[in-house]
Amino acid sequence: MYRKTIIMALVTFLLGVIQIHAAPQSIPNGPWVQDQQTVKLEALTSMEELQKKLFDIYARSKGRMQVEIAGETTLGYPLYLVKFGEADPEKIKVLIEGQIHGNEPLGVEACIELIKQLASSSNPEIKMIREKLTIWIVPRVNPEGATYEEDGELVQRRTNEQDWTPSEWGLPEDAPAPWYQYGQYGWYDPPGYDINRDSNPDLDFELGPANADLLPGTSDMPGFFVTPEGRTIRDIFKELWPDVFIDLHHRGTNLMSEEDIGMCTLQILAQVVDLGRPDYPLDPAVLDFSKQINAYVYSKLNEMGNSPFTNIQRYPDVNLPGTTLGAFSLNDSAIMLYEVRTAKQKSNGMLTKQVIFGLMETLKGLADGSIFDVDPADYDEILPAGPRIGNPHAIAE
Repeated sequence: MYRKTIIMALVTFLLGVIQIHAAPQSIPNGPWVQDQQTVKLEALTSMEELQKKLFDIYARSKGRMQVEIAGETTLGYPLYLVKFGEADPEKIKVLIEGQIHGNEPLGVEACIELIKQLASSSNPEIKMIREKLTIWIVPRVNPEGATYEEDGELVQRRTNEQDWTPSEWGLPEDAPAPWYQYGQYGWYDPPGYDINRDSNPDLDFELGPANADLLPGTSDMPGFFVTPEGRTIRDIFKELWPDVFIDLHHRGTNLMSEEDIGMCTLQILAQVVDLGRPDYPLDPAVLDFSKQINAYVYSKLNEMGNSPFTNIQRYPDVNLPGTTLGAFSLNDSAIMLYEVRTAKQKSNGMLTKQVIFGLMETLKGLADGSIFDVDPADYDEILPAGPRIGNPHAIAE
């Protein structure tokens, strides 16, 4: 268990092999790797390396970018925010987050490469992006999950490391924890929260005695902003108030269809809250914009022809106002979810490149206006999720 240190204190990791233990599941934004699948630690960016990479890029950026520490976790890890420009109402504003689930690591790798290109390239298209857009990037929202160790070995996990502290919210000690606290309910030890269920469409929501009756909540209802990470990404959103919000995740592996046994490399999603839900109404115009962005990326990846980049599906329908995507879409931000296939060592590079390409094409399309020419109905024609591939290493009981 790490002790909370000064904000710039970072942990040096033991090089080894990651082994994540996660049963196959169909819940949104998970899992990353399944039982007995491994990814070498050297292939991933540690917190120490993340700091070095960001500040090295900043030093060579000629003032094009800024790096800030937007907040810190319960254990004292910094939450880095990279800015390309300030919140300018005359520009299209984009917010990108990676690794809100600690065991879904390739988002941070894609963010680093995107930051590098935006900061250093003199390509005319990149210059146009910098001129037309304001782009803020939080490459790693969940350092605690990303650095989680067992017996001295880095294993990573979905949640942060944080106890339920009802007294912090003026509540009695027997107050139930939020349902997404993977400790009180026996799922994780040490306990922690699924940060991507800790958002609320009411960005000013504060848990307290007046609303304690909402606890523990359910998956189809908002979260409670009880994690410092959740509050930090909320505060970043409120400062920028982006037109577009993009969230980078992993999931398991799907076949393309019952007939096509090719493996899906990417699932995308434009809607995470039911349209017409009376308690949390989603603006149809925001949904249409979200569909335009997703359909645009889909078409650009398919233009690459016969390649794994074209194995794309539409993520299954969900109704989750407690996610960052859900809460932010209900605050007028168009959204795109990237759910990259289960990470394996041999495919990490390809999967990361696919995300980088999609992100860059989105920024180009927003800057030159071509995204706005897309018919939102094109999104509905994207192939839905195919059959799920179970864990081949699962042990029958």
